Amino acid sequence: MNKVRRIMRVLVLLALLSFCVFGFMATFEPLDTSTQLTWCAVYGLVGLACLAGLVVLLRPQSQSP
Repeated sequence: MNKVRRIMRVLVLLALLSFCVFGFMATFEPLDTSTQLTWCAVYGLVGLACLAGLVVLLRPQSQSP
């Protein structure tokens, strides 16, 4: 994968992950319980998906001969 494209993807995932972290923290404000749990789950799942994508993008690439 092109190094510039890889860096851009990492930056986009980091931005989305930080948005999810702040959104997750915002769900602890006083809300209706079902609404709070729904948004907590949404932000948590999207944040975990971003984290998984970052792990895949940042792991060392194997050099094939």
